[in-house]
Amino acid sequence: MDSKAIRNQAKKRRVLFSKRLTGTDIMKRLAIPTESLAFLPRFCGGHALELLVRDENGKCWTFVCSIRKTGAYQKPVFQQGWQDFVVAKCLNVGDKVTFYEAEEAEDGIKIFGSILPHSRHRVEIVRKRVSPTPRASHHLG
Repeated sequence: MDSKAIRNQAKKRRVLFSKRLTGTDIMKRLAIPTESLAFLPRFCGGHALELLVRDENGKCWTFVCSIRKTGAYQKPVFQQGWQDFVVAKCLNVGDKVTFYEAEEAEDGIKIFGSILPHSRHRVEIVRKRVSPTPRASHHLG
């Protein structure tokens, strides 16, 4: 893919958040920035919603995003469905996930001329780089 194609692809999506994964993110749940709630579907008085997310291979994952029932700080997390994703993708502490919203859903259903999207949200993974361990030099002498 040339640089022009990459720029055009980037214009068709909006980053919701990026995060380097912590131990808690790997072992329990993914804490997400509160600001990203503005770009997710409304909770409509509830405290949890299902979010369909497509990975880089086109597979659709269902994450349940939940917020606290009470209190001023909502503390949104992906819990249900997240662990399946972590295991399937062999995610590790330090890997980076980026969630973004596509301009249009590529997998929508067309009903009477209107396209009802299945999943507009996408996730990309960037693996943590592991620096090679220095090798001791041995001199025979």
